[in-house]
Amino acid sequence: MEVPLNFNINGRIISKLNKRIMSRAILSVLLLFFSLSNVAQEKQKAIWAGAMLDVIEGKIINNVLIVIENDKIIKIDKASNKDKYKEVIDLSKYTILPGLIDCHAHLVLNSYDKSIDQWELPIANYGIMGTLNAEKTLNAGFTSVRDIWGIFYSDIALRDAIIKEIIPGPRMYVSGPAITMTGGHGDWESWMAPQLELKQNPAAIADGVDEVRKQVRRHIKQGVDLIKITATGGFGTSGSIPGAASYTEEEIRAAVDEAKKQGLKVAAHAHGADGIKNAVKAGVTSIEHGSLMDDEAIQLMKNRKVYLVMDLLAAHYSHIELNEDYSDKKLGEGNNELYKRFLDNFLKAYRQGVKMVFGSDAGVYPHGRNAEQFNLMVKAGMTEIDAIKSATIIAAELIGIEDNTGSIKEGKWADIIAVKGNPLEDITILEKVEFVMKSGKIYKSNIK
Repeated sequence: MEVPLNFNINGRIISKLNKRIMSRAILSVLLLFFSLSNVAQEKQKAIWAGAMLDVIEGKIINNVLIVIENDKIIKIDKASNKDKYKEVIDLSKYTILPGLIDCHAHLVLNSYDKSIDQWELPIANYGIMGTLNAEKTLNAGFTSVRDIWGIFYSDIALRDAIIKEIIPGPRMYVSGPAITMTGGHGDWESWMAPQLELKQNPAAIADGVDEVRKQVRRHIKQGVDLIKITATGGFGTSGSIPGAASYTEEEIRAAVDEAKKQGLKVAAHAHGADGIKNAVKAGVTSIEHGSLMDDEAIQLMKNRKVYLVMDLLAAHYSHIELNEDYSDKKLGEGNNELYKRFLDNFLKAYRQGVKMVFGSDAGVYPHGRNAEQFNLMVKAGMTEIDAIKSATIIAAELIGIEDNTGSIKEGKWADIIAVKGNPLEDITILEKVEFVMKSGKIYKSNIK
């Protein structure tokens, strides 16, 4: 049988029969493509938000649709396109913003609870407390935390349990025990009689450059995400003087150099000005507390682009709410005067352009109250949007996860919370989070 011949655009001879086969193949490919597209779309879910806070631009955008697939935001669309999606979460009466980040938390510690005798607790108790505190923190809208100081590496166990979804909690970046000198802040043997000795100290004790290096290596071996070192005394350790420097610049630099080999950052606990300067000159990434800093320390932090994590909520809780006795700290001021001094320093650093990061020192006060710090920051003189930025995009930058979270943007993790109202008009709204999503999974929903 003779088959009629035709020429295609390439000049090749193809039979009508072959052309028919090709047409069917093309049709099959197109049908497969649309089928796969429908399957992909069925895996997607969308959030219909009445308003979204763009933390980068600092403005509210009305009526948006956030399209999520697995743990990522894949598209930001107009709300009018919501009917394209099978699963739509109706937050049309709410304002959404990125999941919050607390960069100074202690999920395995309940220091505020005076009924707990830490000398009597087995190590497992810290993990149990951490399990409860992690869920409280997540429900408060904090989808990530930088947990700096986990007793006996219990923070690592908690972090890993959350990653494996054994328990609910925020994404954790942990330091393990703080590295401190003999008699330094956090050294439990400071509270004991000289004839007694701890079998295992909750802090990592190190004296001199070589011992500091060894402790950093030990922490890295255990799987920490960052290193914490104490550059001054502290309020929470008996006999310790917050304003006094502890480690030398050389000792702190040893920690920084050793951590840097593994790509880790160093956070320095530092209240007093001298200790802050030692830590900044040694190359730390952040100063924690900074309560008693002076103008020179502020300028040094600004020039070296070191982040400042001031815990106003913990200070307010211990100095104002509880009115703790700090007469042994050699500060020469009462608690009201001290707290005002902290606020003045906070405002001074903010106005000078130091990178300010949200860190509340959760564990000094009851967990879950983290968001109360926003109002304290605003009362101290910070704008609402800058307070929110300190707990979102800037906090993410400090940790090193700004490409994945800190703002609602295509390609980032689906870390999204919702509140009723506009936090740029009333920052206390953030204390009443109604909806929490972390990595595309809903952990809390009080939507009515």
